[in-house]
Amino acid sequence: MATEIASAQDLRRQFEQAGFVMAEPQPGRLELKKSGCVCHLERQEGRWVRSGPPYFVVRGVNCQLEDRGYQKFWYSKPGEKRFPIRKVDLEILHRFDEEVRYILGQRSLYNESLGSTNARTVYDRLTGRPDR
Repeated sequence: MATEIASAQDLRRQFEQAGFVMAEPQPGRLELKKSGCVCHLERQEGRWVRSGPPYFVVRGVNCQLEDRGYQKFWYSKPGEKRFPIRKVDLEILHRFDEEVRYILGQRSLYNESLGSTNARTVYDRLTGRPDR
């Protein structure tokens, strides 16, 4: 796999050629930005891996994708703010995630390719049912 031998400089070159802005906030960690999305990478066992789900920047706040059953939202942890999602924003996040996976040489699973994975799911179909 290409990410096993890629140095930070090689990775930086590949991401910058694809239009990403890259920063190194700490040694062994990289931050990628493009189209209002942010992703963090860290070096583990000689290769670069994502350290969590990608974020979408809403009003200057890094937000994760949240599914509440009836609608998807952007959710920020520190202030617990929630913003309704737009289809265009979801498509941008999905495209960003696919580009990062491609450059890192990671396999994209079927449900991830559909863009249906969420950082957080907050609903329970059993809660409030008469038999429960």
